[in-house]
Amino acid sequence: MSFKNKVITLFVAFFLLITSVTEATHTLTVDCGSKIRKATHCANGSLYGLIENKPADYKSLVEPLHPFVFRNPARGGNSNQHPYGDAIKVARRLAQTPGALVSVDLADILPYWPYQFKGIQSWLNDIGSFIDDKKASGLTNWYGYEIWNEPDGTWKDSNGMNFNEFWKQTYQFIRQKDPNEKIIGPCISWYNENNIRSFLQFAKANNCLPDIISWHELSGIDGMSSHFRSYRNLEKSLGIKELPISINEYCDAEHELEGQPGSSARFIGKFERYKIDTAMITWWFVPQPGRLGSLMATDTQKGAGWYFYKWYGDMTGDMVNVNPPKDDSNLVDGAACVDAQQKYVSFIFGGPNDGNINAVFKNLPSFIGSNPTVKIEKVDWRNKDTPSNGPNTISEKKYNVSNGQLTINVSGTNASSGYRILITGDGSSNTGGNEEPINNEPEPSSSVVASGGKYKLINRNSGKALGVDGDSTSNAANVHQWTDNGKTSQQWIITDEGYGYKIMNVNANKALDVNENSTKNGGNVIIWSDNGNLNQRWYIEEIGDGYITLQNINSGLLLDVEKSSTSDGGNVLQWENNGNSNQQWKLIRLDAPATTTTIKTTTTKPATQPTNNDSSCSANILKQGYKCCPSGCVVVFTDNDGTWGVNNGEWCGCNTDESLNSCSSSIRSLGYSCCSDNNCTVYATDESGKWGIENDQWCGISNKC
Repeated sequence: MSFKNKVITLFVAFFLLITSVTEATHTLTVDCGSKIRKATHCANGSLYGLIENKPADYKSLVEPLHPFVFRNPARGGNSNQHPYGDAIKVARRLAQTPGALVSVDLADILPYWPYQFKGIQSWLNDIGSFIDDKKASGLTNWYGYEIWNEPDGTWKDSNGMNFNEFWKQTYQFIRQKDPNEKIIGPCISWYNENNIRSFLQFAKANNCLPDIISWHELSGIDGMSSHFRSYRNLEKSLGIKELPISINEYCDAEHELEGQPGSSARFIGKFERYKIDTAMITWWFVPQPGRLGSLMATDTQKGAGWYFYKWYGDMTGDMVNVNPPKDDSNLVDGAACVDAQQKYVSFIFGGPNDGNINAVFKNLPSFIGSNPTVKIEKVDWRNKDTPSNGPNTISEKKYNVSNGQLTINVSGTNASSGYRILITGDGSSNTGGNEEPINNEPEPSSSVVASGGKYKLINRNSGKALGVDGDSTSNAANVHQWTDNGKTSQQWIITDEGYGYKIMNVNANKALDVNENSTKNGGNVIIWSDNGNLNQRWYIEEIGDGYITLQNINSGLLLDVEKSSTSDGGNVLQWENNGNSNQQWKLIRLDAPATTTTIKTTTTKPATQPTNNDSSCSANILKQGYKCCPSGCVVVFTDNDGTWGVNNGEWCGCNTDESLNSCSSSIRSLGYSCCSDNNCTVYATDESGKWGIENDQWCGISNKC
């Protein structure tokens, strides 16, 4: 080989080595400005993890985790599935923790496995007796009734009827006997879309839809996110409203990893990203109940998992979006929160990685300052039965924030340990990040986007609108730029999906999509029927001067006009961030005044509108010549004159009747609705009032509760 060829070979090898190292580093991006919901600790619970006498030291071993929902049998005795775990007795213990609930596994009232069903009348007698005792207990900390467990494997038509008919009869019995309690199902052992579709079609037709949909996740984490997207699309296709999702058993496919920090981090990350209502660690190790889903190494000693879930239970404020290396995988993942009142950012993470994890924090809030303290901790795990002494500090030092962003490398990482990065402010103001919310009030996930709003997107470089070639409504129709012509093919409905934004073309009713799931520069942008995949979901980031960038979640690349074209028909594709204006877009709201897109800064009202004689809104608003809004008004602004909404692009007064003012006016003034009068479960309390959750959205607790 010649010297020249050797040099070339060495150069290529060096380049490949550098490329390999760069690509191998696992990066997680924490978007502190993209809020998901208030911290609920949705995954802090387990099946038979809390029983009558274990863990014995409730104050030290259970309460610090801030648990949410435990799953327990209706009865615990020698004639039942197990002789312990009685739901009423456990609910009595759990009542020491405000907000903690019990999900009742009714099927475990029966003996043996699979369950020994003794006939429908005997069954109804058994659960009726439990309901009577539950009411007599005076306890109110219930999540709901799970009618059956794993019917795809434990229900036999030889019981006298098929499962759907059994569900219907049991559902009707519970509704009559305890009409205000939630009903949960079908609790199948793994996500099977055809199974759930058939169940929901029957339940819808027979008026017996569950209040909470439920299944197990036990067969591999890499497919779990696709299950959540699949289920939400299934609801839409069947015309069923979004139901809360309960994953009432979850665990790594390798059961010995139950409670392992590295395994758990990936579950928690996905549960938060997709706004799962509740999730409970499974219980593979039947001789060891009361160990909080293997978070305890023994009946009295904490395992590494306990400390990891303590980090999770300590999270307060708002959960924010975390973008992992790849959502549909078993790779490293995690969850993060931002607390504006206590002035900190916390990020927990773990899972398979190459030994180096980069954590990128963007849109850091102003209270973090320019030189915050960053503490990096880890908790190591040997196996589920090995006690842990708790976390070790890897480092604690000051970091410099640049343009609201901070990148932290954690080296020497492994797949089994759990990690936490805790960022606390330095007392200065970091103007490069997000401003601190006033009074710690909830805000939309983007200050420039009203979820469900209609927009046109104008490219900064060309001044032309994002549209569909030839006004096509077909799948794979090309997306390009064109002079703004007011057509609906240049209009887009932007909806916050919790883990990113869906951008639907008004004319075609199809989603903005990167063709063939491309992750490469130049991947073409088209429209396609909404399928929930990440190549149809986008992050929206404000860059100042009223402009945004749109980052594809699947590829991490930006929406771009090819070669900075300024011509009609300039093609739109994806490209790596280069800071050029052809990757920058202005959002222009079409279905409401532009001043309402940022709720908190709306202070001016348009010229006087024609009046009407409707007296159901503030008289001061009517005196100024404005109309009252139609029923169902959403409050977007409040002043001394009353509460204001928007209808057909014009300001109007929101109704002041009891049904629309049954919760805190401070909550309504933020644009949130009141919860139903019978929805009295408080998930959070702040200066605005008491917050609940309904239809997977925050709402204000009714004054009638």
